[in-house]
Parts: sequence; C-alpha cells; structure tokens
Amino acid sequence: MFQGIKRLWSGSDPVEFESAFGMAESVERLRAATRRWGVFSVSQEAASGTVKESRVSLQRVIPMVGNSFKPFYVGHFEQRGHKVVLTGRFTLNWFVKLFMGFWFGFCTLFVATGLIAAIHSPKSAPVSLAGIGMLLAGAAMVRLGGWLSRNDQAWLSNVIRIALNVPVAGPQIGAFADVHGTPQSNKTPRVILIVTAVLALSGVMGCISAFTGIQSYQSNMAHSVIRHYADMRLRYVAAIYGVSMLALAYGVYRRRLLAWRFGFVALVGGFIMQTIALLMGPDLGNARIPAIFFCAISAVIMAVWGRWWYAQRVHFHE
Repeated sequence: MFQGIKRLWSGSDPVEFESAFGMAESVERLRAATRRWGVFSVSQEAASGTVKESRVSLQRVIPMVGNSFKPFYVGHFEQRGHKVVLTGRFTLNWFVKLFMGFWFGFCTLFVATGLIAAIHSPKSAPVSLAGIGMLLAGAAMVRLGGWLSRNDQAWLSNVIRIALNVPVAGPQIGAFADVHGTPQSNKTPRVILIVTAVLALSGVMGCISAFTGIQSYQSNMAHSVIRHYADMRLRYVAAIYGVSMLALAYGVYRRRLLAWRFGFVALVGGFIMQTIALLMGPDLGNARIPAIFFCAISAVIMAVWGRWWYAQRVHFHE
C-alpha cells in the first residue's frame, strides 16, 4: 500500500508525447481538446485545465464526481530540433500534497508526543494509538483516491495522443470514448444503471407512501414519530409521482429520448412536491423562515442536477 502512496506522492516517471505538428498548432490543438475548469463549465466528462506552451496542467473531470487524489498531468512543450514534444509527469495536485504533508506531519508529532508521555504514564499509551490510527486513515484515504482514479492516466494520455496525433500501438486506450468522453458503445452506461435504480427506488417509496398514507417516519432510541398526510390530495399526488417514477425508470433504462426530457419534469415536480409538503405542514410554526431558506437551497441543488442531467443527453436515442 505504501509503495502505491509513494508513487502517487512523488509522481510518475517522465511521460512524453511527440507532436506531429508545429509548436503553435500543437498548443492550439491540445487546448481545443480540453475545457477550462469551473464548477459549471464542464457539463460532461472532459480533460480540463490549463494549456500553454510553458505550462500544461490537465485533469480528468467527471461531473458530480469529486476526487482530490486523482492524478494531474503537469508538463510543458519543448522544441527539440524539428520536433515538438510535450513532456511532464502525472502527479497529485500541489495543494493536496501540502495538506497531506501537514496531516502526516501532525500525526507523526502526535504519535511521538504520545510515546514520550507513555514513558512517564502508561495511561497515556492510547494517545499514540490514536495518532497511528490517524496516520493509517490518511494513508488509506490517499490509496483509495488513487484506486478510484486508476484509469485517469490512461484516459488523459489518450486525449493528448488524439489531440497531438500521436500513433498508439494496438487498440487505443479508452477507445470507448472520444476526447470529450462521448460514449461510442451500445453497452448500457453505468450512469444509466445508477439513475434507473434511484428512480425505481423513488417510485417504490412513493407508491408505498401513498398506499399507507404515511408521509414521513422518524425514529430514535426513545420513540418513533409517524407523520400522515394532512391533505388527501397530497396522497394522490404521491401515488401519481411514484407510478411516474417507475415508468421513467423503465424509459431511462431503455435510453429513450422522451425519458430524458421527462427527467427535467421529474426534477421540477419533485422539488415542487417537496416544497408544498414542507410549507403546508400543520406543525410548521416558527420554523417557516428556515423552511423557506431550505426550499431556496433545494432550488439551487435542483438547478445543479438539472445541468448534470442535460449533459447525459449523449446516452439517449430516439
């Protein structure tokens, strides 16, 4: 495990890509194959970052998926005789290195302090164990992040090769997608399976809620609170929503364009239904202002998910 962490930390061996074009065209072609990074600027899987002659810094961006421990390709263009070469290495972001350096340094100091204290008082021995646990947790976090992004180096390399027209021996890595991540296979994408499962679960829960009349259920060690629908009309709405979600789940699984369109209706409908149910609660009382604030936050979240859903258009067909 620690060897893998060391490789992530120090970076890979130098990785070079020889371009088939001149310096200016090479820079422009790679820049055209990437996207500038931003919270809302990348709506589908893409290589994102900075592309200049003196500095190239690229990462693989997957919408709604965050991983601070993914590798970046950091390098620059060089003119070697009549050849243009992009040289660099895959490494962690400098901020992540700084943060984890502080984490490991603090934990090491914590362990050392605990050992010194344990010499004078055996009761202080658990302090060192806590520090060791924090060290192992940090190492596991880095290792897990590296495992989740294990395909990023090959994916980014393929984007760079295509942009610079670098030939690849044998089948191209990541041949299932073009440089912007557009699927080229008939295999059901994982995101479609996940969305189908979520919609189907929402549909089942909506139908159960409408059938039983239970709007919400809360439980703790002391007691349980069952809240029933205050308005019978909301119960009918829940039933309609549940059946609609099941139908939408089937349409999404079949990758029908109509289901993609109705996905926006489902997002807006779910938000409206949640807002009405929250603001019409009989026991709202003085919590009305926080409830309105919560609804406003929900509207922002709905807009973010709507943008992400818009980017999934590539998975659907007529």
